[in-house]
Amino acid sequence: MKIKGMSGEEYSVTGQGQGNYNTVGASAGIASFLGLNAGSLFGGCGNGRNTGYAGPVEVITSEDRPVSRYEAGMMDKLAARDSEIALLKSNTYTDQKLADVYDRLLTIINRNKDEQNGINMNQAVYNGVNTATISCMKQQIAELAALSELVVPQRKVCDTGCCCNG
Repeated sequence: MKIKGMSGEEYSVTGQGQGNYNTVGASAGIASFLGLNAGSLFGGCGNGRNTGYAGPVEVITSEDRPVSRYEAGMMDKLAARDSEIALLKSNTYTDQKLADVYDRLLTIINRNKDEQNGINMNQAVYNGVNTATISCMKQQIAELAALSELVVPQRKVCDTGCCCNG
């Protein structure tokens, strides 16, 4: 293959054999890309039918064994099922963890509820005692006030002649 340089000179970049090999290889690659049977394209009979159809697509595995499109389809279905199984397992795991958290929270709430009931009971007793004490004190204050009226009337407190209403 020859190309022209900037000065107008021609340069040979491949030998004649290499150029022909590249052309044939590129043609075979394009034919396989287009789905044509390379054997029938170059005069062979292909797979028994000169239709230009190459047959099932073949994929080469790491073991260099061809895999048909049907096997590839089965592998896709298996992968989809494996994904579905993994999703179901993860959902089950999540549900179990949520149930565990719910149970722990319920236990804590019930324990706190019992403690709060105890606190409320103590507060009720305290409030009752204080209410009874305050009622008793009010009654004693009322009795003292009444006693001071009976024992020492106000008119008798001031008898010094200071002109108060006494």
